[in-house]
Amino acid sequence: MTSFEKFGENFQSKIIYHLVTDSDFAIQVLEILKPEFFSQENHRTIAQLIMRWNEKYGTIPSFENLRTLLAKLYKEDEILSEYMTSLVSDIEFKTNLLDKAHVIDETVEFCKQQAFRNAIFESVELVKKEKYDEIYSIFQKAMVAGEKKNIGHDYFHDMNKRVMERRFPIATGFQMLDPVISGGLSGGELGLILAGTGIGKSMILVHLAAEAYKQGKKVLYYTLELSEKIVGLRIDSKIAGIPLSSLLTDIDGGLRNRIKNEITKERNKHQIKPELIIKNFPTKTASIQTLNNHLRMLENKGFIPDIIFVDYVDLLRPTNRYGDKRFELESLTEELRGMAGTRDIPLWSASQTNREGWDTSIVGLKTISESAAKAFVADLVISIGRSQALVDEGRACYYIAKSRLGPDKLPFTGEFDTSLVNFTIDSEGFDEEELREQDRRFAMNRAVERVQSQAPTETSNNNLNEILRTLDMNISNGDTE
Repeated sequence: MTSFEKFGENFQSKIIYHLVTDSDFAIQVLEILKPEFFSQENHRTIAQLIMRWNEKYGTIPSFENLRTLLAKLYKEDEILSEYMTSLVSDIEFKTNLLDKAHVIDETVEFCKQQAFRNAIFESVELVKKEKYDEIYSIFQKAMVAGEKKNIGHDYFHDMNKRVMERRFPIATGFQMLDPVISGGLSGGELGLILAGTGIGKSMILVHLAAEAYKQGKKVLYYTLELSEKIVGLRIDSKIAGIPLSSLLTDIDGGLRNRIKNEITKERNKHQIKPELIIKNFPTKTASIQTLNNHLRMLENKGFIPDIIFVDYVDLLRPTNRYGDKRFELESLTEELRGMAGTRDIPLWSASQTNREGWDTSIVGLKTISESAAKAFVADLVISIGRSQALVDEGRACYYIAKSRLGPDKLPFTGEFDTSLVNFTIDSEGFDEEELREQDRRFAMNRAVERVQSQAPTETSNNNLNEILRTLDMNISNGDTE
């Protein structure tokens, strides 16, 4: 097959569209694209006009330019002129863009194959004449034909390219936190929530998903541990302000109308209605490829998410098996980052801490379970610390452990109410050392209470003195463990 006929007429219209709208693709393929590759005469004519324009001006004509050229070309035939100009308009305004990457890849691959085919035919006579240098030259050209024309970043001439593109962050809903992290995650950025077992990683991800929904976004939530219904109920609780325990015991559905009214009220605030898809994959059954396949299915149905949540990275199935689990987790985090970057979509996930991250206010990067390299990949890491003192107050410490979006090593404190999925930050830049000191004092008081609750014997008094000496030494050394 020496033409695009096998791909169909619609595919060939898409090639024309991407030639006009994607200059990188046009530069890459025009040197090996030939008008005769198009099976329809109409497409061949349009492709020819694009190539001639490019040869003459070194640029790509716009759709308006093409309509003008076609009107001039067929000025003696009004019907054909109108047909060809309307064909260009259909290509401009009715082309489905969801499979752009596929169309470009198939087009480039086809043209490269034809370049090799032509190189073989040209070489037949040269072999007879033993002109091997010419044969080598022909195949060298065929090998580089259709490769992307990017030499790299020219520091001086590409100065304007270093102007930062405008970010479109999706806020976390924490009014004190968002300004510190440049408004929230934006396209291609990866954020991690770091917390111990049972602290509330998934609850925070639900909070972030609900806040994105309330901003009118299309939200995609992958749950690898909880059921789709449980995640949905948590978001109901957040949006409707109904205790989660009430929803979990609402057997007869008596609260459904109230929740529906709240969700409808939230949706009606937006001209373009927000959407939320929750998809469960059982623990360790879904790989990054599984998520990508599901994403493509959604995209084919017209659902293109504004933000993605993966709850959580530690529960994904590794694409590659390593002898050491930490390498698998590092690879998974890199693949998540790649998924966000490829689609230019912000992505939130979470990760476990080890025992060092339990019962403490400040949870640093050294507490990441299995692989600290996960944090190196992420753009933003926010840890959740809940020492017993904070738990007793119904609060938590939100700590910016790492940030490429602004300053880091900043602790914030606020409410932490999992019963209503209600999380707030009301204390900005709380003194880190003061939090650590609170943890030390609380640990000492608890130790003393435990010993004093025992019968007053000489042994318990000795235990008390030993505990006090140990705690006093830890305080002097700044050790909270």
